[in-house]
This record gives sequence, C-alpha cells and structure tokens, in this order.
Amino acid sequence: MTSENTTAKQSAEIGYMTLITGLLEILEEANGIEITRDMMNMNGKRRGEHVGKKLGANKTPEKALLEFIEYVRPYYDIEILESKITKNGFKAELKFNKCMIRDLCRSRGVSLKSPLCRSTHGFIEGALSFMTANQVDQNTLITGWDACIGCVEFKEKRDRFHSFDQRARVFLRI
Repeated sequence: MTSENTTAKQSAEIGYMTLITGLLEILEEANGIEITRDMMNMNGKRRGEHVGKKLGANKTPEKALLEFIEYVRPYYDIEILESKITKNGFKAELKFNKCMIRDLCRSRGVSLKSPLCRSTHGFIEGALSFMTANQVDQNTLITGWDACIGCVEFKEKRDRFHSFDQRARVFLRI
C-alpha cells in the first residue's frame, strides 16, 4: 500500500469515527444514555443476525463461537480463555485483544463504557443466537485500553407456551 493510499484510508477512518461519535452525542442528548445504549444494543443485534444468517444456523455453541471469531477477525481479535458446558448450556470466557470499538473510543477520547460497547454486545448476541437458536448473553467483566475480558453464555430458548402450560398444570394439579 502506498503512502497516499494509507493516508487516504486513515483520513476516511477518522471521518467515519467523527461521524459515528457525533451521531452518538446527538442520540444521548435527545434520548439519554440508557435509551441510547438500548438502541445501540438493538442495532448490534440486528447486524449480528445478518452475520448469523451468512454463517448458517443449527450449530453447536462451540462451533458457532469459533466460526464467528474467525469471521470477525478483521475487526475483533477474540481469544477463548476458557469454555465449558454448564447446567443451562455453554459458557465461554473471552479476551478481546483487538476491538474496533475500543480503537474508536481511544482515538476520539470517548469512555470505554460508551453505548458503542453495547453495540458490540448486541452484535455478538445476535449472531450467535441466530447460529445456535439459543439465548445468548454477552457481558464484559473487565474493560481496559489494552484488552477487555468478557463472558458469553448460551442457554436454550424457552418455549413460552410450554412454560406457561407447565405452570398451569402445577397450579391446577392436572
């Protein structure tokens, strides 16, 4: 890549970052931080579902996680620190060595606890949920400028009608 191309690419990235952070500021002013976080999470989930569709459904949590990590490698460098099957499903502790959102926050002087992080959470949850048909929850346990540590948990989705039917049978002693 030539020096001109590198400079043009960096200028475009800075422009995108400025645009995104400007939009976030407007959303926070208009809606407050909590609603903005919820909006970013929902947007991330929808983007994640699109990725999940590309990668395919009916996968085990382990396989879905590995395929997802490989797919997002240009934007996120995610390392699985530990994984295990749990009583409720599957759980993995993740280390985010590289994160485009963290890079954006650092370059624009934005807090790591910004609504942008909620977008990443939603993105991960949406993709992995679609790929496994499980309920997926991603939580960041430790945030840092060098790396973040998080946990992703897969649980079987509950059939609401079945759960209601079970409770009704117990209540009515059927």
